[in-house]
Amino acid sequence: MKPEIRTTQLEAQPIMGIRATVSMKDIGSAMGPLFGEVHGYVLRSGSKPAGMPLALYHSIPAETVDLECAIPVESPLAGEGRVKAGELPAGTAATVTHVGPYDNLPQTWAALTEWMQSQGLEAAGAPWESYVTDPGAEPDQSKWRTDIFFPVR
Repeated sequence: MKPEIRTTQLEAQPIMGIRATVSMKDIGSAMGPLFGEVHGYVLRSGSKPAGMPLALYHSIPAETVDLECAIPVESPLAGEGRVKAGELPAGTAATVTHVGPYDNLPQTWAALTEWMQSQGLEAAGAPWESYVTDPGAEPDQSKWRTDIFFPVR
């Protein structure tokens, strides 16, 4: 089934995250500890997550990728060590929902970028994946939901 791709208007969203350069072959094993570190900081600060964990892609994935593992928060926090405050931008984003294993995400990304080109949309910032389904709570990978957002102009 072909994914439904559309544009949406987003409000700015404060996040707390850790930015790292990670080997694509190690991305899965690297993300869990980074999310854990950010989540621990958010809880220690007396705050709580305002949404699901997400990964911002600051570079195009090749052998390595510059990514930021982040958690949305209601208001910015000071940060600590590697955990820094950031913000998802307000504005227009192309978006699509991927349902299934993370291994199949590249096909959904390809469909999204092809659709953006067909609509005459240009990238306007770092895209991100929001991990709606917690793999620890749902072992059936065919049910995993990942929302992808790509700021456009």
